[in-house]
Amino acid sequence: MRWFGTIYKDHRNNAAQLPPREAGALLHEFYDLNELYEFYPFDIFSVMITDPRLFWLRLARLPGVGPVLVKRLLEYFHSPEAILTAHPAALSAVEGVGTLRANQIVAAAVATQKAAEEELAKIDADQITLLTPDHSDFPPGLKNIPDPPILLYVRGQILPSDALALGIVGARQCSLYGREQAHRFAAQLAQAGLTIVSGGARGIDTAAHNGALQVKGRTLVIQGCGLRHTYPPENKALYQRIVGENAGAIISELPLDAPPAAENFPPRNRIIAALSLGILVVEANLRSGSLITARLAAADYGREVFAIPGSITSSASAGTHHLIKSATAHLVDSPEDILQNLGEAGAALIAEKPETEPASTPPNLFATESAAPLPQSKIKNQKSKIIFTSTQQKILGVLDSADAAGGGGLTLDELLERTSLPTPVIIAELTLLQIHSAIIRLPANRFAKVN
Repeated sequence: MRWFGTIYKDHRNNAAQLPPREAGALLHEFYDLNELYEFYPFDIFSVMITDPRLFWLRLARLPGVGPVLVKRLLEYFHSPEAILTAHPAALSAVEGVGTLRANQIVAAAVATQKAAEEELAKIDADQITLLTPDHSDFPPGLKNIPDPPILLYVRGQILPSDALALGIVGARQCSLYGREQAHRFAAQLAQAGLTIVSGGARGIDTAAHNGALQVKGRTLVIQGCGLRHTYPPENKALYQRIVGENAGAIISELPLDAPPAAENFPPRNRIIAALSLGILVVEANLRSGSLITARLAAADYGREVFAIPGSITSSASAGTHHLIKSATAHLVDSPEDILQNLGEAGAALIAEKPETEPASTPPNLFATESAAPLPQSKIKNQKSKIIFTSTQQKILGVLDSADAAGGGGLTLDELLERTSLPTPVIIAELTLLQIHSAIIRLPANRFAKVN
């Protein structure tokens, strides 16, 4: 071990310059370290001196250990440092690990050090933010899924308001109709206050990102490759605009140099689904990856799914029609349909929506004239006192009780347990309550009521 040899050399050199008694004490310290190393065959001393991000980078590189197993390990050991310095017997006690894999983890824990150090140097050189699950900016929507990403590479910035998000996905080889509708829905929903999440691919994804930018809204690109790649290459200017205008972020869970391989895109889709309150599918054939995103959103993550109908003679819309016929997705023909199906979060956004639609958006789906603006009957007086919904009052009541008990706020997991609300609902409501300055977000991802 290079680090261990350095410790030994330093101790010997220092001892040579000391009186015999002090030299003996110093070398005895080394032998104590040696005994500790003999008992723990791994890089335990790096815990004391290493950038904390390195532990997460090493954890992400353990062979045969994916997001589901990492989540179990973290629930058991509570930190990546503890996992990387655990004895095989302790590791094997975790469900799904076993003796063989435990020994593989111990062996790989040290072997990943150099690669992690090199990756961290690239991260800092490229001015990338590395978000780990214990970081305050790590999206809450990703924390409570069965297979959360171990870490996120971020170019740009993720804001708390991005928890109010809608994913828009669809075909790469889309029709003009599909591209127009993706742009139109994204523009109006971004103007209403939703962050648009998509994969940055050609076709529907690109149209959705551009629609959000047109109205100076926010958009997040989830890539299926490392951030040192621009995929597709023609979207370089789009990505630069998103970051340069502080309009969102380019995000990946993959190492910086990971290529845009086909196997990277299905796992990417789960991040799009988990980050969003709902998923809108705009044109997809029956084998489209967009259907994977929709199924994940509906079945695994409890999100709403929406689909725009297309021509019954077009194979590009066969997938969206299947979602509608199987009752997996709501049929929508206007952005208001989506807002009305996003529960209290959607109702609040309708109430605050501007009076006019963005200029230059395509016409309404089935209308012959320009679409009328959304109904204004629900627009609230911005100067009036805020009236909280029953769900918001429930959250505030739980936070009140925690304050009365002398607690320092509650975590998302604690709020989920005490309110019994679905994860997407409570994430949306916490965001709205922060926007209204009713609660604040404390360090360590805790929430407290504002007095």
